[in-house]
Amino acid sequence: MLSKKEFKRDLEKLFSNFKWNICGLLDTEGNLLPLPKDSKVVTMIFEELGWIRIQELVKDYKCKCIRGGSRQYPDVTLEGGKLGNKIIALEFKSARKLNESRCSRMSLGSFAGYFLELNKKNPWCVKPYGVYSEHWIVGFLYRWNPNADSLNMVSDVEVIVQEKWRIASRYTATGDTAHIGSVKD
Repeated sequence: MLSKKEFKRDLEKLFSNFKWNICGLLDTEGNLLPLPKDSKVVTMIFEELGWIRIQELVKDYKCKCIRGGSRQYPDVTLEGGKLGNKIIALEFKSARKLNESRCSRMSLGSFAGYFLELNKKNPWCVKPYGVYSEHWIVGFLYRWNPNADSLNMVSDVEVIVQEKWRIASRYTATGDTAHIGSVKD
């Protein structure tokens, strides 16, 4: 069975050469359209690119992989194969770099909701929260320039891999929600 250290190493390796190479949206007539100047779009693209990369890990681990819905926790559930009896929750998150040592907060989940009834199956959680052995974050930290074209509005992407509890703070994600925020350093 894979240790936490080995799992973290494998995720870091999987995302080690990650680069933003998105030029825009391609329509059926071959027109390249610019991406909307909205950081939520960037986050959704990071999630999709993360999902694609995770498929490489799934093949190597020979494990079951379940993709969560748009409003479900987690983004990916991994179980079996090299993971043994573990069920791992994996979330893709993003944050803007504010300077060399700080970034905006990532939203790591609700203070309420699925935490309150750990063993109950809820529509907003792929499996009951309490059955997960580990909870991991793949975080995309990036510089944002909304005035640049689609290829250059995101730069200096750094990917971090960490267990959720290690980057959780005592603060909300945005100040007006009930979601746990990450540390900013």
